[in-house]
Amino acid sequence: MEIQRNTKLQVRKSSIHGWGVFACEDINEGEVIEECPILRLPVQRGETNYTLIDYTFVFPKGENWQNHVIALGYGSLYNHSENYNATWEDDLDKDILRFKATKPISKDEEVTTYYGDESYWSDGRSHIEVK
Repeated sequence: MEIQRNTKLQVRKSSIHGWGVFACEDINEGEVIEECPILRLPVQRGETNYTLIDYTFVFPKGENWQNHVIALGYGSLYNHSENYNATWEDDLDKDILRFKATKPISKDEEVTTYYGDESYWSDGRSHIEVK
């Protein structure tokens, strides 16, 4: 099994927040941007662990998630936007998160995704400086 890597991406400082992922070539709508292997964190449903809260995903996606995970590759560096141009899905067979373009992304444009509504932002998270 292989994980798809996209050479159309680069990481650099973002005007949105910290680091961001940018297209270094045009990306087409529907194109797979990146497949990210995951690391499961020892956080059970109902528990809160704030150490890496701004960088985790629930897996599988949705209300019936089972794990908090960190997406490797660039996965945990995609910034939030209400006007996002990418989304993510889980692939249980490959045990990965897959990011796809929801619309065309131009060269030098930041790749962004939608983290969630107010329930995402009201769970006690605050900016944490990871050193």
